[in-house]
Amino acid sequence: MATWRLNPKHKKSFIEIESWKKDKLELVHDIVWHSGSLTVESITKPEIDLANKDGFDPDNNDYGYEFEFEESADGDGEYTYPDGLSAAEEAKLEELIENEGLEKAGWLYGGNEYYLIGELELTLIND
Repeated sequence: MATWRLNPKHKKSFIEIESWKKDKLELVHDIVWHSGSLTVESITKPEIDLANKDGFDPDNNDYGYEFEFEESADGDGEYTYPDGLSAAEEAKLEELIENEGLEKAGWLYGGNEYYLIGELELTLIND
């Protein structure tokens, strides 16, 4: 079984979306990574449309492969706060984020999703 690396050809085309939930509130963190990659194991070279005109979602793809996160570097993110928060509540949430205190304050990590935008590169890394 061979391992292949899939990554965007251009910088800032590897996107990650994290979500946090508390009661009926949801906090979303969008991160644009300078670079990032996924891996996939396959006996033969995976048949993937490397032009990727519609974007690539490794969790919901038509290729039938299971992709694994490999790495990402130099991200720049932005949080989207739940609707209806007061300025004081937003400030408190910002403080929790900065001090990595979301879990201690009862926020549950809801997982993350990755998206690759634009042209892709597929490289054999071991066989």
